[in-house]
Amino acid sequence: MRLLLVFMLISSFAVAQQSEQQLAYQYYINGEYEKAITIYEELNEKRFSVAYYIPYFGSLLNIEDYKSAEKLAKKVAKIYPRSLNYQLEIGIAQQKSGFENRANRTFEKVYDALDGKQSQAINLANTFRRYEMYEDALNVYLLSEKINPKSNFGTQKAQLYAYLGKVDLMIAEYLKELQRNPRQKQMVIAQVQRFLNNDGIKSEKNYQLVKKQLLPFVRSEQKRSDFSEMLIWLFMQNAQYEMAFRQAKALDKRTNADGEGVFDLAETFLDKQDYNLAVDGYDYVIEKGENNFLFIDANINRLYAKTKSLLIENKGVVSLDNDYKKLIETLGVNRNTVLLLSNYAHFKAFYLHDLVAAEVLLLDAMEVAGIDKMDLAECKLEYADVQLLQGNIWESLLYYSQVEKDFKENPIGHEAKLRRAKIAYYQGDFDWAQAQLGTLKASTSKLIANDALDLSLLIIDNFNLDTSTIAMRTFANADLLNYQQKYAEAIVKYDSVLIAFPGHTLSDEIYMRKAEIYMQLNNTEKVVEMYEKITADWNYDILADDALYQLAKMYDNTLEDKVKAMELYEKILLEHNSSIFVAEARKRFRYLRGDNLNKE
Repeated sequence: MRLLLVFMLISSFAVAQQSEQQLAYQYYINGEYEKAITIYEELNEKRFSVAYYIPYFGSLLNIEDYKSAEKLAKKVAKIYPRSLNYQLEIGIAQQKSGFENRANRTFEKVYDALDGKQSQAINLANTFRRYEMYEDALNVYLLSEKINPKSNFGTQKAQLYAYLGKVDLMIAEYLKELQRNPRQKQMVIAQVQRFLNNDGIKSEKNYQLVKKQLLPFVRSEQKRSDFSEMLIWLFMQNAQYEMAFRQAKALDKRTNADGEGVFDLAETFLDKQDYNLAVDGYDYVIEKGENNFLFIDANINRLYAKTKSLLIENKGVVSLDNDYKKLIETLGVNRNTVLLLSNYAHFKAFYLHDLVAAEVLLLDAMEVAGIDKMDLAECKLEYADVQLLQGNIWESLLYYSQVEKDFKENPIGHEAKLRRAKIAYYQGDFDWAQAQLGTLKASTSKLIANDALDLSLLIIDNFNLDTSTIAMRTFANADLLNYQQKYAEAIVKYDSVLIAFPGHTLSDEIYMRKAEIYMQLNNTEKVVEMYEKITADWNYDILADDALYQLAKMYDNTLEDKVKAMELYEKILLEHNSSIFVAEARKRFRYLRGDNLNKE
């Protein structure tokens, strides 16, 4: 019985002590160091435990009671004489007290005891880091490397260089780490990515620094591909697409590869809407011959890229039509060419306005033996689009619904859902459209999520602003006519909103839509007029930077007025410095000014 009572008392004491430790630690976390110290002193008198040493010592340092901190560290160092950490903290307390010489002597004793082991160095360096003594932490690693040249502290040193603001040394250490251990590639890229973004702000200076550090590794490690791949990645991060393409081709030739890297890059160019460069990439792969496993896909995607690069009124449509016919004749109609038929149908419908031929192509494609389910879904989406072009709303909805049902958790299912929401929007059923768009904002596809968000915001910003909602409904109807390529009718509808509702919040959206129409019709003068209208009358609105950037591009590429283009790019930098177009505007401004951006 007496034994049980003693056990209960000990247990009760232990629970109480643990509770006090937790309370003290909470005070420490909250920055209430005096309160924490009061509890730790009481605990120390009863029974010392190393479990609360770090917050106790830290609290003493934070209230600048360095004498007590040193005394505490010495006490623990006597208990654990083999642990260098406590010896180190004696020196830290001495240094903070202003006794530099005493502190240095203490540190020297610690340094003399270093054995070069990985765990020892990391523990000691982390102790220094805990008190933001980064130079001292770095010194531990450097000394340990001298003692044991086989030791590797590259990642740790890189982190410390980052704290010290020595970013060139930080990048060098990460690249050395990749050189030592190729499996660390993703980690190194992640760290470099963080540096490049600089808290969300892309920096030309940071990009140039990384490139300068990376190029020697690319040149010296010719037998490896990872440094070249990283350089390609770096060029892509800074929208230096031609440089990335050049490097990818060089790597492919050097390694005698199958062109897959160049093909993947061409896919990215396609997503970035750099269609000419995408075509060049696919051409490179095609030149490897018909036995290459990417030959068919490269051919299909090449024509798709050429299609996307065309304007509706472009003379090249006839030539491209012949290219489609020749490729289908060459590759045949089979499960591997279903997407070729789908793409050709899109071309027929949207560029040659031959809706009957488009329907036939798609119906034939969907009947191909052994068709992949995903390819079938793509064809159904395209068929629904063609039906919408013709005004067959219910037929279009039927096919969109089939794809959404079959691929609920897949991006293609989300795309079908988005297109159904757009039909609801066209018809003026804004509430139902909003309900669908709300779920799509969380789509795994960034493009779909952004499109859903844009349409949702358009509805929110402009629906119910007036009791009749006529303006919004007319605008949505005009958008349908725009989609159906009934451009003259669409412009009349858009203009009717401007006339009936002068100064309406939809005005800048209307001018942007009209600019896009005139772009398709190759009416440069009208395109410029629309963008200038937005930048002049709606310069405070959300589309102002977009219009300004597009206008700058027009003067840069189409009108070839470099002086005017520079003026507009600079205006973006000065007046819209948070715009998503800032990085590209800065790059083009510097290029037009004469800076050599492609110099390696």
